Amino acid sequence: MKEANQKKCVYLDYNGTTPVYPQVLEAMLPYLTDHFGNPSSSHYFGSEPKAAVNKARRSLLSLIQAVPVADPSSIMFTGCGTESNNVAIRLALLSSTHKANRDNGLLHVVTTNIEHPAITQCLNSYISGSLTPKITVTEVPVDEFGVVSSADVIDAIQENTALVTIMTANNEVGSLQPVFEIAKICRQKQILFHTDAAQAVGKIDLRGLAEETTGADMVTIVGHKFGAPKGIAALYIRPNCLDESGRVNPEHGGSVLLMGGGQEGGRRGGTENVPYIAGIGRAADMLFDQHGDKAGWEANALHMQKMRLMLLEQITVGLKESTGQTDLIRVNGPLNENQRLPNTLSIGLKGVQSGRLLHEIGGVVACSSGSACHSSSGPTMSYSAILKAMNVPPDFAVGTLRLSVGPNTSQEDVDLAADIIVKEATRQLKS
Repeated sequence: MKEANQKKCVYLDYNGTTPVYPQVLEAMLPYLTDHFGNPSSSHYFGSEPKAAVNKARRSLLSLIQAVPVADPSSIMFTGCGTESNNVAIRLALLSSTHKANRDNGLLHVVTTNIEHPAITQCLNSYISGSLTPKITVTEVPVDEFGVVSSADVIDAIQENTALVTIMTANNEVGSLQPVFEIAKICRQKQILFHTDAAQAVGKIDLRGLAEETTGADMVTIVGHKFGAPKGIAALYIRPNCLDESGRVNPEHGGSVLLMGGGQEGGRRGGTENVPYIAGIGRAADMLFDQHGDKAGWEANALHMQKMRLMLLEQITVGLKESTGQTDLIRVNGPLNENQRLPNTLSIGLKGVQSGRLLHEIGGVVACSSGSACHSSSGPTMSYSAILKAMNVPPDFAVGTLRLSVGPNTSQEDVDLAADIIVKEATRQLKS
């Protein structure tokens, strides 16, 4: 199946990363050439870069506020989503030491059992005491569709809870979490709420996620998930949220992570990456460019949903025709379209090993696996912790593919990819 003469490799891994869109690259280029100055400089060459950075802050705010009212400085630029998530956790914990349990001195965090490693591994460092303050964590389980109950999250809150952190959308199966509702209740209970919105930006409407009175306190935004380059992300921090309800803002003493020249309002030392910041700002603006009577994000979402459904149908029909069997496919994630990302298709292929399949088709179809098979057979095969959390049957879990389409995915791409996947899956099933 590794066809050396195959002219085109179909890209179906948009959840992994997106290409840099041409309009974004065009917006970046002036800051790599003419406007190369340092935005902290007070002279002529610093003025244009500084203006670009401030404009990008406003553009990102427009993603998460229906009417951008927050101070643009509430957007802190970072190098990646991992950094944004780590900083959000650290700020929440350091500002909330007054809530530590009187008996054991521990703080408490509520999360789910399907979070990105940027959350889970960071929390584990505080659990072990490698980082302080030390914490305990409640991982609220999701249901079979990969969705957490907001009531279960709220029930998990304790007197010493410093933070609730829950992703907006799961990167593997596309399930949307009830973060708007959870944010509102956390605000009422005066508990800091953070959400990693990396996979959601550009795919669903997030305006209101950081609404001034009921929205999230901190939101992670990642550029390379919606057309900007890798290496640029942001963390929204609601103004004054770290000074309320007895909290003491640790940033009053300077940055909690990168100490240096006082950039980003003293929150993050290091000269701003102006070209990439201009890029993420343009990528955000593109989501509201008009496409007929629809905003860019909405037109993209409708197109991606169409391509995803077409891909599912072609693989389903193709496998039925090639094998005569109708029980080989399981769709992982919510069945309700309103509870899932429009672009993400996680399908389990019974009797197929996704690792083998990807190895064979990787030169012609770029997608990813929902499993990590460490052997070709037997009980030692393992698969994604996300699928385990959802209780996906092992026969389907080890054969799971994550196919994520994008705004540029065409019907030709879908036709070609579905045909290749069906042929290789059929070969495995008959071998």
